[in-house]
Amino acid sequence: MVSFTFLHRRNRKAFRDLPDLYAAYRQQTICNHGGKKHSLFVFRNELRRVLKRTDECVWSSNPRCFIVLHEDSRIIGFCDLRTKSSDLAERAEPYGTVEDFYIAEDQRKKGYGRMLYDRAEKVFRENGTKTVLITPDPVSGTAFWSKMGYADTGDCVPDTDSRIYEKNLD
Repeated sequence: MVSFTFLHRRNRKAFRDLPDLYAAYRQQTICNHGGKKHSLFVFRNELRRVLKRTDECVWSSNPRCFIVLHEDSRIIGFCDLRTKSSDLAERAEPYGTVEDFYIAEDQRKKGYGRMLYDRAEKVFRENGTKTVLITPDPVSGTAFWSKMGYADTGDCVPDTDSRIYEKNLD
């Protein structure tokens, strides 16, 4: 049976494969957004930094949340989100962001992406987030995010030219 775990510094060791999965995913995503290829070591360290400041938002008032979708200890996917953010676009109203979203290639097109997104959207709603912004992977993400109800705003992140998509949760 699949489960969700809100990952943080105290329980991160339960998923030993996560640092390697996260690093490979981030490396590929950065390249797909036009960035340069970095060492996997850089992204493993990035995950450690993320998890030091992460908890289940709704219980801790922390705006960052890292969710792992798994079956026992086998990782199917993960999602890193912020219920309150200001680093993607200048907006008068606060917004949430999906920082990272990953489903293992051999598990795609089985409904797991929707499952994980539904859990993420529940976290956004429980934390009062009304609008969510994302920069989907231009190679593998835009079709999925469109199906989840996100629309291209026509805006881009200045330093990467990544397209910004938006969904209102009202």
